[in-house]
Formats: sequence, structure tokens, C-alpha cells
Amino acid sequence: MERDKGYRRPGGETPHPARVWRLFDTVSTRMVMIILLSAGPIAIIGGLQAWNSYRHTLAAPAFRADMAVSRIDLEIRHDVDHVSALLSSVSRMALDEQGVGNTLQLAQSLTGHFYRQLALLDDRGMIVVAVNSGAPLPLPPQLSTDELPSFSGDVRIVPLDVPGQDPDGRSYIRITIATMIADSGGNPVRHGFLTAIMPVVWTRHHLQIGDPRLDFIQKDGAIDAWIVGRDHNIAPLCGDCWRPRQPPAQVMAWVAAFQPGHYGRQVLSVGDAAYAFGPVEGGVGALTMTRRNMAETHALVMFVIWLFVIIALLGCGLTGVAMSANVLLVAPLRRLTSSVELWQADGGVFDARYSWAMPVEIRRLAAAFTKATRSLTRHEQRLARASARQDLLLKEMHHRVKNNLQIVASLLNLQGNRIRLPEAREEFAQARDRVRALATLHRYLYSDGELLSLSMEQFVTELCHQIFQAAGEDQGGRITLSVDAEGLELGPDQAVPMALIVTEIVSNAIKYAFPDGRHGSVAVMLARADGRHARLSVADDGIGLAEGHRRSAEQRSGLGTQLIRGFVRQLGGVMDISEENGTRYVLLFPIQLAHAREKRAAG
Repeated sequence: MERDKGYRRPGGETPHPARVWRLFDTVSTRMVMIILLSAGPIAIIGGLQAWNSYRHTLAAPAFRADMAVSRIDLEIRHDVDHVSALLSSVSRMALDEQGVGNTLQLAQSLTGHFYRQLALLDDRGMIVVAVNSGAPLPLPPQLSTDELPSFSGDVRIVPLDVPGQDPDGRSYIRITIATMIADSGGNPVRHGFLTAIMPVVWTRHHLQIGDPRLDFIQKDGAIDAWIVGRDHNIAPLCGDCWRPRQPPAQVMAWVAAFQPGHYGRQVLSVGDAAYAFGPVEGGVGALTMTRRNMAETHALVMFVIWLFVIIALLGCGLTGVAMSANVLLVAPLRRLTSSVELWQADGGVFDARYSWAMPVEIRRLAAAFTKATRSLTRHEQRLARASARQDLLLKEMHHRVKNNLQIVASLLNLQGNRIRLPEAREEFAQARDRVRALATLHRYLYSDGELLSLSMEQFVTELCHQIFQAAGEDQGGRITLSVDAEGLELGPDQAVPMALIVTEIVSNAIKYAFPDGRHGSVAVMLARADGRHARLSVADDGIGLAEGHRRSAEQRSGLGTQLIRGFVRQLGGVMDISEENGTRYVLLFPIQLAHAREKRAAG
């Protein structure tokens, strides 16, 4: 309890570190903490690996959608390269305008009329010959300078903004290559340009069986794809396939926030779907969407299940460890502690009552305790017998000392009665009273075997009555006695001089304060003045210390006065004598026993 006082705040509240430390007082808690600390790094590594796998599983749809944008860009680049090669081949042929038109018509037929327009332009960008697939697009008849190649053999690819947009919402790109136009004889006559308008979206009848692009146009496939024009119009990647449902408004707003030609690849997750948006060949954008597949969903579900299983197993393991520690370690320690406490309370022989189910360390500890306590019990029994014998010897010794003092007092009394000279008889009587005072003090001091202190209440009362009886003044005679002594305790070193001071003063009062049969009273009072001092007061209402009486008293009892002064110095006190209505002695002295107790308490 004393140690806990240092952990308490002025308001009585236990500070936080002390409360936390008390959580680790038990063996079970400390064992659990040791297991957690030892298994913690492995659990953390496993948890990080599981979390990393979980994050990769969550990011897998976004990764597939992003890869789909890259694949669409690759396929469109492949188509652009194919058209560029076609136009480059035609440009190297020495054909006139009619021959170029026939060749472009043949190429359109061979490609299944995939291109919306194949055309021959003059050097100003005006259409000379055009082969269309379907209705011509509402485009200006002349190309701008920015849309034309700058030198022969150069290929220019630009997105095509169609006024009013195509009815199918498709986006187009224009591919232009510089060429030379020949005459009917095959001689080059002027510069020109070959151009092709190619739809970015695909069509089913243009894809052959086994074409990898079929993965993008299957109904309920893994990936949905759209082409986003420069004005953020959106169309399915496959124009004549089933139409995937439109992306949600949140995704459309996200796409509309990007300016054409000023963005990189972006990914957005919405629920279990992941969207990827990025630029592709031709200055348009591609938007793809993929959802979490069954394997990924199963992996996430299994991750959650295994997470709870691991936590449950760890909790069961820790619970089992705590219970096992309680059964195998804590419970034996508690039984050992209870046995020690019972042995301390009741004494006797210590019995640990350990079994072979306990750990060997606890069995050895219990056996060591048993041996130590049995040896200690034997020593205690020997000490108890020696102490009882010593007490008996002390009591016998002090009883003999008391008897010897009483014998000495009786001898002095007998010897004094045989002396005829009054002054000598009086000296013997005073010596007898002093010896009797010591005998009485000795009887009180060692009556109960107490050697350190003496209760002065009964001792002072009996001592005063004893002095009156020795002087022949019975209670109720001409001189009355009143004693008021508190239960003050003094050590032997102070009780002896104080008893002799009381003997001398009371004896002098009986002998000299009431001459010629005069009646009066003597009052003795002993009390505590304060926490460290005591006050002794002996007063009589006799004739007082007149000059003649004082001179005769000093002549008759000079030894008594010297003894009183010596005993006062021995006590370390101060004596005050007053002569108002008699004589009053007041002695103030320090209590040495109180000082010793205070030092022991402070230590």
C-alpha cells in the first residue's frame, strides 16, 4: 500500500501507465504477450502478403481494362498500317486518273467495302476520283493544308470530324499519302494525294474466324469497349454487333473532363467494375470496362473467410495457452502461495501438497519451501524455548533483586530504630525510603517482563501512599494526599530519578511543612505538557520555606537537596520553586521515550 501511494495523483486517480502495467501482472497475460510478440512478425508478414494479394485481386479488373485500351490501340495501329501500305502500293503504280479509280474500286471490293471512302486528290486537295461505301459523308470537297502530307511518301493521319455525325455514331480517321498522277501513257504529269476514310469501330463481317478482336465483340464477354470521339460522342467498338449498355453517368462525366490530346491512360473503379480510358491511334479515345470474374470473386470471398478463420484460430490458440498456463503454472503457484500464507497465519508445518502434474520447477520450489520452513520451524521452536527460559530467568532475577531491596530497606528500618540520636535515625529513615522507592519501581518495571517503559499512573500513586505510610500518616489523618498522574510512559533511565525526586520532595513536605501537629494537604500531579515534555508538580499548603526553616532544612537535609538537583540534571529538566500558600515544586523535563519512538517511526 505504501508503494502504491507514489502512483496516485492528487485527485486519487491512478495514472495511465500504472493502470496499463497492472494488466501485465498475471502470468497468463505475460505468456500471451510473449506468444504474440514471437508470432507477431510472422503474422504481420502473412497479413501483408494476404493484403498485397487482396489488393492485386481488386486491381485485376482495372489492369485488364487498361490492357484492353492498349490492345485496341494496337489493333487500330495495325489497320492504319494496313491502309498505309495499300495506299503506298497504289501510289507507286504509274496509273492515270481512271486507272487509279479502277484500282481503288478493286481494293474496296477486296476489303468488303470496309473503308467509307477511297479517293484520289489533286495537288490542291480537291477530289478527283472517289470510291464510296454507302452514302457519301457530308464533308467539304477540298482538304485543308493541315490534312495533306508535306512531301512525297509521307503519311498524314488525322481524326475526322463529320458534321452532324454518322447515323451509327461512328468515328473516322483520314489517312493521306502523297503520290504522282500519270497520263494515259504512264508518264507522271502532276502531283496528287491518295486518301482513305477508315471507321475506327469494327464490324462483324470484316472479322475472320479466329481473329483475336472477336474477344471484344462477344455478348456477355469479359470486356465491354467503346470508341470516344473528339467531341466525346461514344459508340460501341463493334458497329454491327450487340450494343453494350451505356456507361453510367458518373463514368461519362469522368470521360468528359479530359480534353482531346491532353490526357494519358486513366483508370476508374465503380463498384465491381473497372473502367479504363486513354487515347488511341487517330486522335480518338477508347473506353473499356471489365468486371470481376468468378475466380477473383471467389478469391476475395476466400480471403475474407480465411481472415476470420486465422483470427479465430489465433484467438483459440491464445485462449488455450492462457488456460493451459492457468492449469499447469498459475494454479500450482496459487496453491503454493496459499500454503505459504496459511503457514504464516497459523504456523505449524508447511505442506505444499504438490503433485507430479506440476512442472518440475514448481515441484522443486515447493520442496525447497518445505525444507526451508521445516528448518525455520525448528529454529523458531528452539528460540521460543530459549526466550521462555530467558524470561523465566529474568523474572526470577528481578524478583530476587526486588526482594533484596526490600530486605535492605527492612534492615535500614531495624537499624534506624536502634539508634537513639534523632538526626541519625532520620538519615536512616531517608535511606530506607529511597531504597523502598527503588524496590517499588523495580516491581512495576519488571512485573510484566517489560524492560523499555513504565506506566507512571499507578506507580506514582503507590509510591506516594507508601511514603505516607512509612511516615505514619494514614489516609484521612491530619495530612491528606491527592495524586493525579496520567498514563504517561517513561523509560527506566527517567523513571528512577523521577521516583527519587518525588520521594525526597514528599518526604520533606511531610516532615517540615506541617510542624506542631498542623493539618494540611500534599498534591502530586504528573501530566504531559506537550508532545515532547512532561510536567511534575508537588505542592503543599504548609508553612513554606521561610528563611529560618530553609536554613534548618539545608542543615538537616543537605544530601536530599543535592540529590534533587542531581536528578533534575539527569532528567535534563528545569525545576521551579514557588512559595505562595505553601511550597510548590514544578519540574519540566523532556520525554526521552517519545523521542525514541519518533525516531523509530521516521526510520
